This record gives sequence, C-alpha cells and structure tokens, in this order.
Amino acid sequence: MTERLLDDMITKINQITTSLDGTIAQITQMSTAIQNMSQKFSEETISVSENIRLIVEVLKQFRMKSSENMQEISDDFNAKIKELYEKKSIESITEEEKKAIEIIRQAAKAVSNNLYYAQLLNVIQSIREETNRIISIKEP
Repeated sequence: MTERLLDDMITKINQITTSLDGTIAQITQMSTAIQNMSQKFSEETISVSENIRLIVEVLKQFRMKSSENMQEISDDFNAKIKELYEKKSIESITEEEKKAIEIIRQAAKAVSNNLYYAQLLNVIQSIREETNRIISIKEP
C-alpha cells in the first residue's frame, strides 16, 4: 500500500511538472507577443512623431510662403497707392473707395489667418484620428 501511495504521488508530481512546463511555455509565448507588440507600438509612435514633425514643418513653410505672397501683394498695392498719391490721382478716389480698399486689406488678412487655422485644425484632427487608431489597435 505504501508503494502504491508512493507511485500515485510520483504520478501526480509528474503531472504537475508537465502542467507547469505547459504553463511556462504559454507564459513565454505571451511574453514574446507582448515584447513584439511593445516594439511595434514604439515604432508606430516614433513614426507618428516624425509625421507630426514633418506636417508642422510643411505648415511652417506654407505659412512663410503665404506671408511672403501676401507681403508681395501688399507691397505692390502700396506702391500703386504711392504712385497715385505722387501723381495727385489719389485725390480723385472717393471716401467709399477708400473704405472698400481698407475692407479688401482686412479681408486678405482674415483669409490668410483662416487658412492657417483651418490647416492647423486639420493637423490636430489627423493626429487625433491616428492616436485613436493606435489605441484601438492596442486594445484587443
């Protein structure tokens, strides 16, 4: 009877060892999968950061070019006004036309600013969508 009890104990210990080996293998696989997911997430985060940096740089360049174009238009407009003034032709412009010129100047400035803000909002929306996509990928 003692021998049988000993054999049963050895069998159960072997079963437990086998079960633990399987559990260890599963844990190892899970650890590898988690490391792979972490690596992929890090790579995607770096990619998103780089994309954001590039987008911001493009926006800066666009803003500079837009400002330069607006400055050229403004300079040209001011040169024409100066030319008219020097020729005393400016006196023939009525008050209504002067108001219209000022409204055009303000509208050009407002359009430039609105384009900049619209692009900035578009970038923020894109970042939000990309972040949500990454988070949804991470959550099983």
